Amino acid sequence: MGNKLTNDPYKELGVSSKKTGVHKATRKLSKGLYPEAFCQIVSMPRNLPNSIVNCYAQVIHSDGVGTKSNVAYLAMKEKIGDHFLYDLAQDAIVMNIDDMACVGVTGDIYISNHIARNANRINDNALSKIIQGYSKFFQKMQDLNLRLHNAGGETADVGSYTTTMGIDVTASAIICKDQIINCGNIGPEQYIVGLASDGKSTYEDKENSGIRSNGLTLAINSLLAPYYRKYSETMDSTIDKEKLFCGKYRLEDQLEGSSLTVAEALLSPTRTYLPVIRDILQDDIRVTGIIHCSGGGLTKSINFGNGITYVKDEVCKVKTPPIFKEIQKIRDIDEYHMYQTFNMGIGMEVIVKSLKEAAEVIEHANKYGIAAYYVGYTEKSADGINRVKIGDNTYLK
Repeated sequence: MGNKLTNDPYKELGVSSKKTGVHKATRKLSKGLYPEAFCQIVSMPRNLPNSIVNCYAQVIHSDGVGTKSNVAYLAMKEKIGDHFLYDLAQDAIVMNIDDMACVGVTGDIYISNHIARNANRINDNALSKIIQGYSKFFQKMQDLNLRLHNAGGETADVGSYTTTMGIDVTASAIICKDQIINCGNIGPEQYIVGLASDGKSTYEDKENSGIRSNGLTLAINSLLAPYYRKYSETMDSTIDKEKLFCGKYRLEDQLEGSSLTVAEALLSPTRTYLPVIRDILQDDIRVTGIIHCSGGGLTKSINFGNGITYVKDEVCKVKTPPIFKEIQKIRDIDEYHMYQTFNMGIGMEVIVKSLKEAAEVIEHANKYGIAAYYVGYTEKSADGINRVKIGDNTYLK
């Protein structure tokens, strides 16, 4: 296996899967009403009646597509297709609403979008397809009786700092305080269910590779061939170009072990688990925490709870989707960094109090054609330090 990165492969590309610098910079900022919740929850405006302020809270969240948009740009430039542009809106929305689902928000979410583009490279036709993608996804959620609302947005032509395009969303919702899922309630002797990121759910139009919208910088530069270095606008000029586009694939090639092309695999729309989470919470299952396996992959849970070891030995029995196998093989990445960077086939974890409830979570996921697995349990750490254990790998907070 060539192009081996001896240290953190993500860091060598100028990105941090653990976002250590971000966490350090924001350490002294307010963590909101529930500091241990998955995403920040803030109070209602103080000019409202006490009956509202005391019973409700706000969740306001921002996230985006990241470098995944560059793959859609390459597909467009190579005339493989511009239909991938529609799905970028879904990627941006889901990266927000699925984080919000982790604190119990499953309805009446207001979406405001922001598209930054270099107009010399992303023309009005391409922009129109991205915008149409929002309406397409809103309709899909409405068909599932999920209430997402379009709150407008902004499109900015900013070629001086955006070489291709950036697609981001801000989402907001109001939640009853007694419905909040607080990861601070995760304790020992609880059970972890993983929801699959790959396959085809009943509400998806096509097979999903499982990549979602995390780890794309590493995925792109591990899979795609040096041929694409001619598109310098998609490259970070501060990184040695020999570390970029180091793979063996063109976008139109078939991904080994998969029915998808490389373009289809890298650009699989980020799956939302909102229908599953809604049904789980409506079923009164005792959920103590929900973890979206985004930045940090399967080690994301290390940030939640106090003195908890997440023992995920059953993860090793879950079949790894082909896209992650190829990234690992081509770049020669050890398992430690793969689990720290990618979801490895598990996009969300639901933590419950009993094995019976774990089985009920699996049943709810299966109802939508989504595979789900019992992946492990929690136990008290003797030294009070949070850990995640996956096979022979141990991760510390």
